[in-house]
Amino acid sequence: MALSFPLAAPIAGAQQLEEVIVTAQKRAESLQDVPISVSAIQGEQIQDAGIPNMAALADYVPNLHIADAPVNTNIYMRGVGSGNNQGFEQSVGMYIDGVYMGRGRQYRAAFLDVERVEVLRGPQGTLFGRNTVAGAVNITSASPEMGEAFNGQLAASYESNEGELYEGYISGALTDTLAARLAFKSRETDGYARNAFLGESEGRIDEFTYRLTLAWQPTDDLDINFKYSNSDYERIGATTTGKVFLTADQRNELVPNRSAFADTAYSIMDMFFPEYADITQQEFTIYKDNGYGQSQADGLGIGINPDSSENDIDNAVLTVNWNLGGHTLTSVTGYSEYRYVDGTDVDWLPLQFIHRDDDQRFEQWSQELRITSPGGEFFDYVAGFYYDTSDLDFDRRVTLDTNFDGLFPQFLSNVLSGGAIPPEALPQNLLAVQTGGAYGPNQIARNRFYQLESESWALFGQGTFNFTDRLRLTVGVRYTEETKDVISRQFTSDSNTGLGTPSDSYFLALIQATSFNAYRYNYDEDRETDALLPSFNLQWDVGEDSMLYASFSQGFKSGGFTAADDGEPGDLDQGSFPCAPNPDFSVDVASCYDPTNPNDDFEFDDEEVDAYEIGGKHTLLDGAMRFNWALFYTEYSDLQTAVFEGLGFNVKNAASSEVLGLEVDSMWQATDALRLGLNFAWLDASYDEFADGPCTAIQIDADPFCGSPLGVSENDLSGEPTLYASDYSASFLFDYVRPIGGVEFFMSGEANYRDEFNSAGDNDPLDVIDSYTKVNLRLGVRGDWWELMAYGRNIFDEEVYMQSFDIPVLVGSHAQYLEEGQIWGARLTARF
Repeated sequence: MALSFPLAAPIAGAQQLEEVIVTAQKRAESLQDVPISVSAIQGEQIQDAGIPNMAALADYVPNLHIADAPVNTNIYMRGVGSGNNQGFEQSVGMYIDGVYMGRGRQYRAAFLDVERVEVLRGPQGTLFGRNTVAGAVNITSASPEMGEAFNGQLAASYESNEGELYEGYISGALTDTLAARLAFKSRETDGYARNAFLGESEGRIDEFTYRLTLAWQPTDDLDINFKYSNSDYERIGATTTGKVFLTADQRNELVPNRSAFADTAYSIMDMFFPEYADITQQEFTIYKDNGYGQSQADGLGIGINPDSSENDIDNAVLTVNWNLGGHTLTSVTGYSEYRYVDGTDVDWLPLQFIHRDDDQRFEQWSQELRITSPGGEFFDYVAGFYYDTSDLDFDRRVTLDTNFDGLFPQFLSNVLSGGAIPPEALPQNLLAVQTGGAYGPNQIARNRFYQLESESWALFGQGTFNFTDRLRLTVGVRYTEETKDVISRQFTSDSNTGLGTPSDSYFLALIQATSFNAYRYNYDEDRETDALLPSFNLQWDVGEDSMLYASFSQGFKSGGFTAADDGEPGDLDQGSFPCAPNPDFSVDVASCYDPTNPNDDFEFDDEEVDAYEIGGKHTLLDGAMRFNWALFYTEYSDLQTAVFEGLGFNVKNAASSEVLGLEVDSMWQATDALRLGLNFAWLDASYDEFADGPCTAIQIDADPFCGSPLGVSENDLSGEPTLYASDYSASFLFDYVRPIGGVEFFMSGEANYRDEFNSAGDNDPLDVIDSYTKVNLRLGVRGDWWELMAYGRNIFDEEVYMQSFDIPVLVGSHAQYLEEGQIWGARLTARF
């Protein structure tokens, strides 16, 4: 399939669509000749539509969902993805200039000087390989050309929310055999949600990205290309807000067994912030303290960092293409590294209560060698070898403040004496009340260190038998082996000894275990896996401008180790703590359970997929219309799902799931001046067998062991829809260009619709995101070397939430993550 956006350049050719070239099969081919469901988007189209990154691009691609979340990035294709657990690689593999990018955080890098983006739907296990069980995103950045004169482009945009965007490039030949290209992008915005508690905007962004490309062609048969890019991205605040907040009557009815922590937090909210529920129902409005407590002027009140995200991403790739008598030998050497530091106010309330800090580092080296036949023979082929090694490690701290930044003693004073007893004369925190004064630090924490070393190698090959000019069969196979080694350590701490120092307090260990299922442990595990993945594709050219295909392929996504904090060691039952205190109320956990023995949920299994697809690609009306379609059926076994439990996302393998769908893409050059496009997708993605699905918060309140061997109830999700699986999604677009008095007037726009979808692993109906439509519009004039454009994104100011989830501890209440609202702006572009 091909997806096209409005073009910056004049439309050439009377009522004919331009040919789209893709590399979805590791060789340059016309999109209409590739028997895969593909959306291809050109770089100038991305720039003109004002699409800053992959998350924004997903609005335009049916059956693709990419959205930032408070901690991670959700990436789903055809209702299949990986979710929020940081131990996951993504089910939708991203490749930038041929280098695999498997971590969700890498999707946050800004689009910069892109030549094209290809979105390949369905398993791509043969040629793309690692973990592409749902699909692949293939991004190619622009490169300089040999012999070209120096040229460039500069653009400046100014938009709502004090947004400023500056971007450009300069490119040209340095010598007869050497050329260079330098591109940059700088973006600032003041945020799009109003924080009514702090009196400021949320979601402020400051990012800067650049890329240097060097192209060297020492001989006619040898091309060497080197790219280095860096992206520095900072988000201040987060647009997450409580949207379902239980009243006193509702919580007594729905969650009567709530914990003392939940009951206290609810009661303090009732007393000090009774307006919370009303304020958070206002559009584009949130109400939270971001970790600052009662006064931002006092400095940070809890955690290490206020609610924010700082990301630094480095990518480098060396690509060598060597022509050997018509065959092409290709070497792709890749390096990717990132570090991010997040602070997250995970109670999403105006309380200083729960805060999470993450410091994650990732490094990867990869090498691919492949040989490509000349093409046009009876047997055409691509074959190669792939290897990569990566190291992921992070430090995480989750902090709880049971003093509530001084509100707890005030709360006690009001409850016990109507304010007559001075707060300082009463217990200062909930822990002191619970333990009768024996244990009373204001803050407690759990500290997590996680290191995952991965190594993978594969042999792959794909060959096409061209039986006739119209009939061909493509057969592929990939064999891969992967090893993973993990170190996972956790300790608990308090403000008595210092939150970064392990505490041996018996009370602390007891409270963390029984209230939050958090324990001290020290795991050191490893796993090995391998897979042989075949694929078959039969293609029939019905005529000069029409092609049908049928395919079968298998995909594989390796298992791993959960990065969630929640979870008891293997010797214990959930939420239990059998240890006895020492006389000084310290505890020796090694004497009552083995902290080196993880439970069965620590490791999750491989995910496998069988995919069937039939489709057609048709060029109609003498080249003026393109109509492509694909009908697919996919079966997943041991589907990896991320489930929110307490304060983190744990992992379950759903027994199986089925995905059935139809995708249609059409583009029509209606006149010389007007182009119309319509893309549509229908999807039926459901769990086939998932009897032990995760329980909702209300179910767990009624049965704390719901869904576990100790429980008496379960949440059978068999037949229920998978995550982020909209039944329908569609995009309509138009592009109108008309010369007027020596300049060119243009107008273009899109309407992007997405049906409702569930965004929580327990399929709680409270976490269903409503359907929405975003409408974008652009118009302007351009000359030979300049362009002036006015634009609007989400022009009808649709309030869109991309994720909904339980508020930690406050069982029964839910928060949602808000996307950008209406944006108006103008851009001036100069080319030279």
